[in-house]
Amino acid sequence: MPDPAERPDRQRRAHSPYEGPASDVPSEPGEWTQAAPVNRPTVRSSSSKRPAGNERGLPGWAAVLLLIVIAGIGGVIDQVTGSSLKGVFNYGLIVASLVAILAVRRGQMFGVVISPPLVYFVGSAAKLYISSHGLKDHSKLTDAAANWLVYGFPAIAAATAVVLVIAGIRTISRR
Repeated sequence: MPDPAERPDRQRRAHSPYEGPASDVPSEPGEWTQAAPVNRPTVRSSSSKRPAGNERGLPGWAAVLLLIVIAGIGGVIDQVTGSSLKGVFNYGLIVASLVAILAVRRGQMFGVVISPPLVYFVGSAAKLYISSHGLKDHSKLTDAAANWLVYGFPAIAAATAVVLVIAGIRTISRR
């Protein structure tokens, strides 16, 4: 069988960007030529980085839910004992924030960082709603807002500081 490159009547296919250089098209049935190999750039992954799907820890939404549950348990204890949201709920918020920021995936810490003030506000609003039987008395709302600022600020500030410090350490110590 003669070499296809020596035949004067050989046909050429148009060059495709996906195939590499043009290859010979067989002019006789049963005669095949091999296409040139495609040169594709190789992507090398760093061995120190993990893919996002293999990152250890809870997803961001689960860590925020954990924060809400732990702080909520403290709020329920305060509600059952009859005290306002000063004691167990405040400490529960700080502990819950610490647990949540340590448990969350490194790439999803933002949701936990902004959560402590929001969780305190929602917990306090729920306590006010339950204790005032649906906010029928607006003077209680004013008293509660002042109470949130006075008694809630140290807990909110401590929980936020804990979360920011731990998040900063985790970000800086990235492998």
